[in-house]
Amino acid sequence: ATAKQSSRVDELAYQKGLAHALSPLFVYYWQTGNYTKGATICLEYLDVIEKLLGRYDETYAEFQAYLGRAYIGMGRYEDAKNTLLSMYDTYQHVTKIEYPHRYASSLASLGDVFLMFGDYVQAEEAFLHSISCAEGGLSDLVYDTNYYLAATYMKQNKYNEAENLYTAIIDLKAKETQAYYLRACSRLKQGNYEAAVNDFGKAFALAPNDLNLVISAYKEMQAAGYDEEGKTFVRDFMDKKGKSIKDQERGILYFYLEDYENARMCLEPFMNGNNAEVSLILGQTYEKMGDMNYASIVYQTYIEQNEPNAEIYNSLGSCLLKQGKYAEALDVFNKGIELGESDCYRDLQFNLIVATEYNGDFGKAKVMMEEYMNTYPDDTAAKREYQFLQTR
Repeated sequence: ATAKQSSRVDELAYQKGLAHALSPLFVYYWQTGNYTKGATICLEYLDVIEKLLGRYDETYAEFQAYLGRAYIGMGRYEDAKNTLLSMYDTYQHVTKIEYPHRYASSLASLGDVFLMFGDYVQAEEAFLHSISCAEGGLSDLVYDTNYYLAATYMKQNKYNEAENLYTAIIDLKAKETQAYYLRACSRLKQGNYEAAVNDFGKAFALAPNDLNLVISAYKEMQAAGYDEEGKTFVRDFMDKKGKSIKDQERGILYFYLEDYENARMCLEPFMNGNNAEVSLILGQTYEKMGDMNYASIVYQTYIEQNEPNAEIYNSLGSCLLKQGKYAEALDVFNKGIELGESDCYRDLQFNLIVATEYNGDFGKAKVMMEEYMNTYPDDTAAKREYQFLQTR
């Protein structure tokens, strides 16, 4: 009996040590985009831990969190949500949490999933809980989680709360470009135009060569009804850069200034390159000029010569829809979705439903839309589309 007990203690120690060894391996797979391999490791190890320690163990919860993150990377958001909720339940049964920082990180992942699903109230609760559980004061995790919490406030139209959070970050890190930019966005939403423009200016001063920052600020101004004022950001950037500006950058700036002919002339030489952003803007330039066929060629050229890109697939599919090529669009949107997590994953799903509808399969489109709305209940465009589908 003593030998068996000793053997079990040794096995426990071994498995705990193995968990510490597998953690950085999972992080490696996560960072290199090998989410399926990471998920496989987690599933196999969870089975071992459950048999040895039971479900209500901190190590088990830790690998549930890893598995949830792998599912996010694979685009399996419902599985990610269920896994992370199960992880939270596991932690509630752990007598003593030895690694509070890991628990806080897991809670932040749960908040990410809630945010993704449009469940902003629960996302807010998860982020606040994560911040309260984090050890070591103002860690990178706490800073990152505060940004996500502020994003949750923005989604709930709690613009003042978001502004206060960004101000708190700026008070601690006076040169935080992103905080100035996001605070400008929150102030713009509240109609505080002068303060917003002032914050945009501070962000530009901290990152004077950041083209994407300028374009993002322009888009925010345009959405708020200040299109011409926003274009001054674009013109000022172009003037300050002068002759040092690259043709690709100049072409992108011309596009947002609605000078499509100059945008085309600047970007056309790079059609066969490997810059996805340049191909996207060049394709959109041709779309604005009414040449959908050539826009499609631009997107297809990039796909044929480079690694798959979800945003390019989404743009190509949308362009094919406008040309009435619904079956081709369906195939393209599916290829984009198969790539897994991306910034346009949600758009790809919605556009796939639209393509299914346009292709005449209204029954299937209706079922797909119901599933989509369960995942993204805040999507007003989807609600309108669903109402239309119910009449077909």
